[in-house]
Amino acid sequence: MEDALSERDKAEQIAEHLRQEPYRLLINDCLTKSIRFRRECRKLGIDARLVFCAGLVPARIPILGRRITVLVLHAWGEVAGERMEVSRPLGAEGILGIRPVEIRPVLALRR
Repeated sequence: MEDALSERDKAEQIAEHLRQEPYRLLINDCLTKSIRFRRECRKLGIDARLVFCAGLVPARIPILGRRITVLVLHAWGEVAGERMEVSRPLGAEGILGIRPVEIRPVLALRR
């Protein structure tokens, strides 16, 4: 049954495993998890890329009592042109209520 899984399905399993690991800034953050994602995919023969970007995202600023758009640095994996977030469980909020899936890249580097 394992052989029946597509490359995308295998990559999604790797991504989900990484999403469930605790997020820790500079130790197990979006960049380190994305590097691990690419490495683990390539071990299985899956052509995965690392995308690092400066992007815009809505953030909740408590002192202002509202959401504003802020610039953030972010990384994710990419398989067959599809963005695969690995930093947190899908839909989970980070610092200031930022959801990684909502980050819109302004400048992106793919490796």
